[in-house]
Amino acid sequence: MARDRRGYTLTEVMLVVAMVGAVVALSGPLMVRLSNFWRQSQARSDIQADVRIAMDLMNRLLRQGKAATITIDNVSGQPPYSRLSFTDISGRSISFYQQGNALTVSINGANDVVTRNLEFVCFGFPDSSDTSIMSIAMTTQKSTYLGGALALQLSIEKVRVMN
Repeated sequence: MARDRRGYTLTEVMLVVAMVGAVVALSGPLMVRLSNFWRQSQARSDIQADVRIAMDLMNRLLRQGKAATITIDNVSGQPPYSRLSFTDISGRSISFYQQGNALTVSINGANDVVTRNLEFVCFGFPDSSDTSIMSIAMTTQKSTYLGGALALQLSIEKVRVMN
């Protein structure tokens, strides 16, 4: 008489449970690493875009500035050399300054935040005898995961004031 073999043996069920358990155990850390990688990539992309926009704006406005009107100081409670003020050729009063983690531009008293990911900005004259060349250094930072942060430090960009 032939036996009707329906169902699975205990050994087959235990093997399947063990394989599924191994896959689940390995997928958790892998998902965490993928999520962290995505957050870091997104933070890098965001801060690079912020820096490009900020540097481009400062470069464009500063090129139209009058070298004789440039002053570098700081807002009270902020790092030294973190505010740049000047007048452009059309007579507008322009100022870039750090306020906490924000880089703000003020044109004739109207303030606009350029980036909220600023860690530090520093303005200076690379050659003290030539006030028509400015240097700008920025460090931006954005939090990523588990209290960590991704920082991007740009080298100094030099800008020639044209007037």
